[in-house]
Amino acid sequence: MGKKKGAVFLDRDGTIIEEVNYLRHPAEIRLLPGAARALRIMQERYPLVIVTNQAGVARGYFDEQRLEEIHRHLEGLLNMEEGRLAGIYYCPHHPEAVCTSYRQECQCRKPKPGMLQAAARDLAIDLSKSYTVGDKLSDIGAGKNAGTKTILVRTGYGKEHEKQIAGSPFCPDYIADNLLAAANWILQHG
Repeated sequence: MGKKKGAVFLDRDGTIIEEVNYLRHPAEIRLLPGAARALRIMQERYPLVIVTNQAGVARGYFDEQRLEEIHRHLEGLLNMEEGRLAGIYYCPHHPEAVCTSYRQECQCRKPKPGMLQAAARDLAIDLSKSYTVGDKLSDIGAGKNAGTKTILVRTGYGKEHEKQIAGSPFCPDYIADNLLAAANWILQHG
């Protein structure tokens, strides 16, 4: 078996695409400025994996079939920009879910590392050589809990979460203005 390589784990909302509260329809997807370019830069050296909490499923706002449609549309937009994803992992659970089948304390909801660990198993990824990028401290927590380096981006909720770092157990390895700045940091340090 070949040597495992690192990957870049990316939050979806507020990191790659504009933050939309409980995005419910593919037409609501808007790539953030520079995001497609950032993905093209990173994909030359790393597989790219989206890891996203999707409590909207648990809350009954949309079902997993709609979420799959949203992700297919996102992949199509990225493909048009020559961006490639190795996978998309999502957590549909929430401890206060209205849909009882999704009401649980799971290992996949960030800041727990379950989605990153599942991707590492599925895609033969070395987590210690990997990076996690997101706009929330829960993203940073998932990356830290999985053993990756972490980057907080100031897009989405990032500026708000940056102010909370001092009181958080999760301190990012780097803070970037956006995904493009994060990509450049990763390539300099990878």
